[in-house]
Amino acid sequence: MTISEAPCNPEKISLRRWRVTEIEAPDGIRSRHVWGHDVTNNLGRASSAIKGFDKDSMTATTRSGKKYQLTGLPGNSRLGRSAWNKWCHDNGIVNEVDVTDEYLNVNHLSTAGFNKITKSESR
Repeated sequence: MTISEAPCNPEKISLRRWRVTEIEAPDGIRSRHVWGHDVTNNLGRASSAIKGFDKDSMTATTRSGKKYQLTGLPGNSRLGRSAWNKWCHDNGIVNEVDVTDEYLNVNHLSTAGFNKITKSESR
């Protein structure tokens, strides 16, 4: 399965090689979404609109109530990209902008911060 509707733990979904994208819907409404590789279920996943973000825990809470734990460094998961493209197509998205750096900019990380993130990624 590679679609975002696959069953999952409703508590928290771990995403690796993740991205955050701001979209514009056909009605002009903008929202931000996270997508990437769902580690637990080994599939691509695209979220509903992000309603809250905790930078300390790197957790996004979405309109649907799901919590997405962003693990490791941002990336470009093939499975995640596939789920994201399907979500955009299904929702008629007219524009998208990558805003990942606003959530984690690797160029501004300290050595300790970088080591903390990459250490959690290897677990």
